[in-house]
Amino acid sequence: MKNVPLSLALAASSGLFTLQRPADWSPRARRSFVLIPGAALGAISILAVRRGYRIGREPAAAGTGTFVAPVTAGTLGAAADADAATAAASPARKTVVAVAGAVIAGTTASGVLALSLVLDERIEIWLVRRGVARPRRVMAVVAALSSLLLDVIMDSKEAKDSKPRQ
Repeated sequence: MKNVPLSLALAASSGLFTLQRPADWSPRARRSFVLIPGAALGAISILAVRRGYRIGREPAAAGTGTFVAPVTAGTLGAAADADAATAAASPARKTVVAVAGAVIAGTTASGVLALSLVLDERIEIWLVRRGVARPRRVMAVVAALSSLLLDVIMDSKEAKDSKPRQ
């Protein structure tokens, strides 16, 4: 743990968040928990794709890009036609790529969050069946300890990766 206060704060917040029982939330709150982060991630992915196209366009406009199109003697006219078709299809292609990325990112995030709600309920039921009196507290302790454990593992991995090789 490089930053002990931050690690402890993250562990405490994950434990405190786990104390809340999603089954007690209103249906609207559960939908928001699942859909809002997915929509936000979709919007971020669209912005990233747009920024990526803009970054790629600047070197091309300046003539400093590294793309070299293969041209053979028999396909010189076909290559020019393909370049014109690519330039014309570029806005449509950009739109399709951006929308596809947004849909994939958003549905993945929403799917993971929906799955987390189901798993949360199943873990709580499993603990109750095993006779645990306060399952949310047990889950909170496990969440906080796993947060700290993951932090220690990641720090040891970073230390291992940063060692100079001989």
